[in-house]
Amino acid sequence: MQDIFIGRQAIFDRNYNVTSYELLFRQGTNTNLRNDDHKTAKVLSSALIDLSLDKLSGGKKVHINASPTFILSDLNELFPPAKVGIEICDPTTINADIIDACKLLKEKGYELTLDDMTYTPSLEPLIALVDIIKIDISKAADLTSEVRNLRQHNVQLLATKVETYADYEKAQSLGFNFFQGFFFCKPEIVQGKTMPESKINILRALQQVLTANVVADINDVIKQDVSLSYRLLKYINSAAFGMQREIESIDQALVLLGLNNTRRWLSLLSLASLGAAKPLELMRTSLYRGHLLESIAKALHEEETGDDFLLGMFSVLDALLDQPMQEAIQDMALPKPVRDALLRDDAEMSYKLNVVQSLENGSWGDVARWGEQYRALKVTDLMALHTEALAWSDTQINAIQGG
Repeated sequence: MQDIFIGRQAIFDRNYNVTSYELLFRQGTNTNLRNDDHKTAKVLSSALIDLSLDKLSGGKKVHINASPTFILSDLNELFPPAKVGIEICDPTTINADIIDACKLLKEKGYELTLDDMTYTPSLEPLIALVDIIKIDISKAADLTSEVRNLRQHNVQLLATKVETYADYEKAQSLGFNFFQGFFFCKPEIVQGKTMPESKINILRALQQVLTANVVADINDVIKQDVSLSYRLLKYINSAAFGMQREIESIDQALVLLGLNNTRRWLSLLSLASLGAAKPLELMRTSLYRGHLLESIAKALHEEETGDDFLLGMFSVLDALLDQPMQEAIQDMALPKPVRDALLRDDAEMSYKLNVVQSLENGSWGDVARWGEQYRALKVTDLMALHTEALAWSDTQINAIQGG
């Protein structure tokens, strides 16, 4: 099978819930997917089967980009319409054949999205067929007018390139139904804003967790908190661990987890509490980055991998606390390599965080470049670890929520 690089980007509703994912893909080292769209469709279909669509989607619907020639192929025989939606790219090339093909796709039950949309009356036959229209809010010359024109049709609107909370609030005020971008990973910094006492207490507890030397240092913290005790037992008995028999003792659970995993679990709970009013996807990103960085370190046979997990996990702390990273970690007992990488792009571990962010963005050229820097890992190795990290983070989120 030819190599297919696949990433995913979340699509949110107005309440920060992830409704679906857009799959970002590229075939091998060829940056031009449209040379043979029909062939690419078959290769992508095989990749989704081999990688498992559910593993990539977290059980949610996914959207794939489709050029006009892609749409005119036998696409409807390759993807399950209940799980896969079609994003129609390059609307400037729309003709009668494309309209007819889209009608057939609708009859088959596919959800259709019109991508990179700028309203013109000539597109109205296609607008009448689609369910969602995507608008790049960073490019729209008159976003208000654009929205007003499209609101005359029975479609839902998706704002893309939503990079900050200010972007999100603007798009929400205009009535957009869905949002896509990395706004959830950016802090909403307000001058003079002070941190609530509840978050300060969580950070103090997190500090105690990070400085613990043995499980006994954490034991009393958990046993004295009924909620933590309950959540620990729920967590270790969840599907994430696959225990053969139910664990009923706190002491036994802590022994099975060990110091590093107990510290990790408590750190995750702390971050989840800090981000209670934030999109859940931010927590998922934290888990994904931590696991992927740790997996890369293991694949490179590095002796110490705990710092890699911490780096990924704490890379979103500024967004969780709505503070610049320097302020967010100033009182944290983080290892120096982790602290340096969070604050500087030229630190020893910074390139590791960069490769993860390139995978998140679907910046495949950068991924290939970072793959060359790793040397011991091929790009296909990185992709395998990336896909596994996506599935792992989904499982952990389910376990944490269940707990």
